[in-house]
Amino acid sequence: MKGKERHLNTCAFTDNQKRETYERKKGIFPVCTEHYEIGGIEGDHITPWHLGGKTSADNCQMLCKDDNRRKSDK
Repeated sequence: MKGKERHLNTCAFTDNQKRETYERKKGIFPVCTEHYEIGGIEGDHITPWHLGGKTSADNCQMLCKDDNRRKSDK
């Protein structure tokens, strides 16, 4: 399990990366275009992590849970 935990940590956005993305987008979701508060939202890789997308603020978009689940289903 230890290797899997390390793997998950490398693809998770930090709180600072999420906040930077939130501030850059002025609190507007990119998919549903709704305004949101910082709590309860999820960081998502624009270029997926498994395709080489970096875990950086530049590759982060903040999604509501519903939008993130829909994206993950594709």
